[in-house]
Amino acid sequence: MSHALIADLGGTNARFAIVPLNEYQPQEIEVFACKEFDSFFAAATKYLEVCSLSIQEISAVVLAIAGPVNQQVIKFSNNPWTFTKEEVESFFGDGIRVALLNDFDAMGHSLEVLSTDDYIKIGAGNDIDETAPAWVIGPGTGLGVSCVVPQEKANIVLPGEGGHVDVPSCTAQEDYIMSFLRERHQRVSAERVLSGMGLENIYEALAKRNGLDSRLTAKAIGEAGKNNDALALEALEQFFVYLGRVVGDLVLSVESRGGVFIVGGIIPRYIELFRLSGFRHAMSEKGRMSDFVGKIPTFVVTAEYPGLMGCANYASYLANESS
Repeated sequence: MSHALIADLGGTNARFAIVPLNEYQPQEIEVFACKEFDSFFAAATKYLEVCSLSIQEISAVVLAIAGPVNQQVIKFSNNPWTFTKEEVESFFGDGIRVALLNDFDAMGHSLEVLSTDDYIKIGAGNDIDETAPAWVIGPGTGLGVSCVVPQEKANIVLPGEGGHVDVPSCTAQEDYIMSFLRERHQRVSAERVLSGMGLENIYEALAKRNGLDSRLTAKAIGEAGKNNDALALEALEQFFVYLGRVVGDLVLSVESRGGVFIVGGIIPRYIELFRLSGFRHAMSEKGRMSDFVGKIPTFVVTAEYPGLMGCANYASYLANESS
């Protein structure tokens, strides 16, 4: 049986796995800290040393990359690794098909193979219309976004860098946060408030507003929130509200009756707080278009490795194209 080597290469971690072609559950998963390797090739060599397959048993390689892939030299948004597709092809050798996807293209391709056990519905909204477009958005090391357009065969996943759009400001508190961050960054993108770094920024701004000089890590903020620390809970709530505002803007851009799927490493950790938050209200708080937006269903993806599942799905396209 032919296999694919798949990898989800982020700003913090590189996740490697193998999968039989036309199957979608990744096997032999290894998670490496990117900072421990000088290059992708060093990490890939390490994985090949520990996985059960020889390179001769691999017929396709699909890499999901945290950054744009439509360029000659691949550069990551939050990782110093660089390489070209030709270098990857040379590394793995002749006869192995290679595809490079943006990490949120891979997330988009996972929607076809996720089961209903792999996500949780949040708030109101009609059932999924599987023939309609869907959005995937995920705060993590950065903020990724992709739009999925269903097709009879392989879905179209529209590329983009939606995490770098302008962030909305709709309340006095949000005005203060924007002013605080503008002094540091001039332009404040959505990623500045919707990422691990973004949660830290929100907490620091709210602390300053309360006369405190304090910045915690995202992990520490989450732990403090679980212990009912008022400032940490306020920061998390604002984080969820910002996500709602950005999701609502996406829905206004493309009527995504296929749903909005929230991925990434942050929201699933705080799912109960998220359920009770102002996320859905902020999402649908769009004036005359509130009813339009409020009908769109939203979900949190709880599958542990949706990016790898999307890579596995794309590997099956490669296999079927060449057969």
